[in-house]
Amino acid sequence: MDRTAKPTTPSLHNSTTPPSSMVRSTGAVGVATMTSRVLGLVREMIFASFMGQGLEASAFFYAFTIPNLFRRLLGEGALSAAFVPVFTERLHKEGRDAAWRAANTVASAVSVILVAIAVLFIGGLLLVLAVLDMSGSQQLIVRLTATMFPYMIFICLAGLAMGVLNSMRHFFVPAFSPVLMNIVLIGSVYILCPLFGRTLDSQVMGLAVGVLFGGVVQLAYQVPQLWREGWRPRWSLNWRDEILLQVGRLITPSVIGVVAYQINVIVARTLGFLVGDYVPAALNNADRLMELPLGVFSVSLATYMLPTLSAIAARNAMEEFRLEIGRALRFLMVITVPATVGLIVLSEPIVRLLFERGRFDAESTGHCAFALQFTAIGLSFYSGTSILARGFYALKDTRTPMYVSLCSMAANLAFSLCLMWPMKEGGLALANSLSAILNSIILFVLLRRRLGTLHGRLLASGAARVTVAALIMAAACWATHHWLADWLPPTTLAHNLALVFGPITVGAAVYFVAAFVLAREEMRAILHGYRHG
Repeated sequence: MDRTAKPTTPSLHNSTTPPSSMVRSTGAVGVATMTSRVLGLVREMIFASFMGQGLEASAFFYAFTIPNLFRRLLGEGALSAAFVPVFTERLHKEGRDAAWRAANTVASAVSVILVAIAVLFIGGLLLVLAVLDMSGSQQLIVRLTATMFPYMIFICLAGLAMGVLNSMRHFFVPAFSPVLMNIVLIGSVYILCPLFGRTLDSQVMGLAVGVLFGGVVQLAYQVPQLWREGWRPRWSLNWRDEILLQVGRLITPSVIGVVAYQINVIVARTLGFLVGDYVPAALNNADRLMELPLGVFSVSLATYMLPTLSAIAARNAMEEFRLEIGRALRFLMVITVPATVGLIVLSEPIVRLLFERGRFDAESTGHCAFALQFTAIGLSFYSGTSILARGFYALKDTRTPMYVSLCSMAANLAFSLCLMWPMKEGGLALANSLSAILNSIILFVLLRRRLGTLHGRLLASGAARVTVAALIMAAACWATHHWLADWLPPTTLAHNLALVFGPITVGAAVYFVAAFVLAREEMRAILHGYRHG
């Protein structure tokens, strides 16, 4: 690695990869992700009306956490982190035939592992259900988990397909596949759930079946694009194959790191049951709302960054590597800092507009909004962590993010135990945010040491200027919200719509002007990227 080369003056334009490429690719993923996240919000609104925020909802979300853990382990998380750099290196150095052989080898091995895990896990759950004397809620969680668990087979293979397509510079198709998942789940509420009975605890089983079908659809949707790129399915299983050994060495620490993150989620949900039956559902709904800005830009940018950084690392162009990461972090600041402030200021009207109907009442709104305010604090740091971790992954270093994730997991548990009783759902949300802040800071320091510099002072200066612009925006949002609240008749749809979109519109205009004055280079680069993308 070239650490002796003199770093160039950092700029959003100092890279062989132009800003328009980053913005265009991120924009393509962002459009698909925006569609998915908007449909996801519609889905959560329907879920809230269908299940409320009671025991059945908490049981469903808690049970879904288990197969979702494996999705992150062997799907879009650890497997992608280990496989994409290896696949990209094969693609650039040995050509497509070698890359496709590598993909088929890994897919064959992953399929065997996934099926074996599913058989053992579901068998264990059925045994537990038959032997132990459990309460009704515990039985519901076990039955939901057993029904949804095979979802992880299809979604993990879909995640592998996503990594391959991203490496070949196809971002839109894999990013659009979650849209189909949301459509399936929305349809399940109206089509499948009534077929399973009249009570809510029986109808929610139909939703679990919908989750399983949605995983199948997400995988099938990406197959035609893979076929057009030259992929042909070949069973190729040799546990001593060099590609499997290489991916295996990289995936083990990555799995542990992803497990640590998911344990944070599971810990929050489990401790939430100790505080109140409503808490896991409240935390889930708050997470869903935060995922809209997180997914539309942050996840989209992270999706672009892993294959891009891997290709740069394969060329050993380390100054360009440093500049690409710095540019991505500065882009993120411009988007995520105002999103954080907006979610905090407008948490209650946003939750009321989206969720308050059916079984989701005013009390549910208060709990969810309280959790959202503290969840939003970690938004910028979750985003930064996703970029910094991909810097290590592109360098084929999955151990460092693992160690940092383990530290973050321990910190999250300590924060949760300290904050959950005095602040309830807000304390558990704040604990997750504090652990995310710690995670991102440690990753930044270690990556800066690895690369020589990440121009931290420039990033800190940009963050301060963007924060000032966001606080000006917050004042405008707050003033607009209170003016509209006094002017419009309460508890009407027009009132709820105005209290969300009025402040957002005014705040966005104020932020654009303030940020263009205070963070001019970042804003100009983004606008340039969209104009020339």
